[in-house]
Amino acid sequence: MELAQIQEAIRGEQLDGWLFYDFRKSNPIAYQVLQLPVEEMYTRRWFYYVPVQGEPTALISAVEPHVLHSLPGQRLSFRTWQEMQDHLKELQLQGKRLAMEYSPRNAIPYVSRVDAGTLELVSSLGVEVVTSANLAQRFIAQLTPDQITSHREAGRRLIAVKDQLFAELRSDLQAGRELDEYGVQQRFLKLILEAGLIPPEGEAPIVAVNSNSGNPHYEPTIHNSSPIRRGDLILFDFWATLPQPGAVYADYTWVAFAGTREEIPAKQREVFEIVRRARDTGIAFARERLAAGEKVEGRQVDDVVRTVIQRAGYGDYFVHRTGHSIGSADLHGNGANIDNFETQDERVLLPYTCNSIEPGIYLPEFGVRSEVDLLIFERDAEVTGVPAQGEITPLLP
Repeated sequence: MELAQIQEAIRGEQLDGWLFYDFRKSNPIAYQVLQLPVEEMYTRRWFYYVPVQGEPTALISAVEPHVLHSLPGQRLSFRTWQEMQDHLKELQLQGKRLAMEYSPRNAIPYVSRVDAGTLELVSSLGVEVVTSANLAQRFIAQLTPDQITSHREAGRRLIAVKDQLFAELRSDLQAGRELDEYGVQQRFLKLILEAGLIPPEGEAPIVAVNSNSGNPHYEPTIHNSSPIRRGDLILFDFWATLPQPGAVYADYTWVAFAGTREEIPAKQREVFEIVRRARDTGIAFARERLAAGEKVEGRQVDDVVRTVIQRAGYGDYFVHRTGHSIGSADLHGNGANIDNFETQDERVLLPYTCNSIEPGIYLPEFGVRSEVDLLIFERDAEVTGVPAQGEITPLLP
C-alpha cells in the first residue's frame, strides 16, 4: 500500500479521509487499493481508516488478528459488536467528510460495495459519507507505462490475427467449403493462442451470423451453431491479453460480409455507417475536451455517441452502454464506464486509463457493432485496434 499516494489523492478530493470496510471480501476495491493478499482468510468485519494526514488505524476482529497485518498504523481489536462501535467512536470521525465504496442512489453499482446498514452506522457518528468512485479509480484503473505498452501489443496482435482469419475465410468461401459459427470461433481461438495471447479462462471469441448478430451477447456452442454461407453478415468480437503479470486486455469488434463489396445490402451499409459515425463522434468529443484541458465524464461520451444513433432513428436498437473500463485483472475493469444508459457513470476518464468504445444497432434480422479501445492521456486519447473499421469488410474480392 502506498500511504503517501492515498493521502495525496484524499487531499486532491478535498476530503478528511478514506474509510475502508469489508465483510467476507465483499469490497474488492478495498483489496485492490490496499494491496491485500486475497488468499488469506477474511470471515469477520474490518475497517481501515486513512486520514488525510497522520497515521491510519485498523479495526479488526479478535478472531482474526492476522487481518490487515501488512498495513501501517495502529491496530484496534474488538470481540463484540459493542466494542467494534466503541472503537469507531474513538476514531473521532464526527464532522468529517470521508470516502467509502458506495454510490448515491446506486447510480454506479460497480462502486456500491458497502451495505446500507454499515453506511447508517458510520453516518450515525456524525460523518458525511461521500462516494470513493473517482478516488478509487486512481489506484484500480490507472495504468503504468508497461501496462499501456502491453495493451498496444495485444491490440496489434489481435488485429493481425483477425486479418489472418479473414484471409482464411476468403479461401474457404472461394473453395465452397462448409462453414459454421462454432467452427470459425474455434479456429479464431486457436489463432489467438498461437499469436501468444490468452483470453479470459473459459472464454472464446463471439462469431455471430445474421440474426444471431442482433443478440449482443450471443455465443455459438458445439450444439448451437448456425451455418455461414455466401451473402451472410458475420459479427466478430474478440479479446485477449499478453501472458504476463499486469498485462492489459485489448477488445475489438468487426463486421464482415460473406461476399463481395457490391453484394452487401444497402440496409447493412446504412446501419454500419451510422454506428461508425457514432463511434468516431464519441472519440472526437473526448479528444477535443482533453485537448482543451477539460474533464470528460463517461456518461458525457455515452450521450454524444447515443445521440448520433437516436437522430438516425435507431435509438431503440442501441440497447447497451457505449463502452466499459478495461484493466489488467479483468476485461471489464472497475474504472469509469462510457455509460449514461445502463448506469449513470459520472466518473471522470482519468489519464492513463483505458475504455472500449463499442456502439451497436441490433435489429431482428442482423446486428452491427464496431469496437475499438481508447487510451486516455493528459491532453489526448489514442485509439487502439487500428486501423479502425471504416466499412463492412467483404470477404470476397
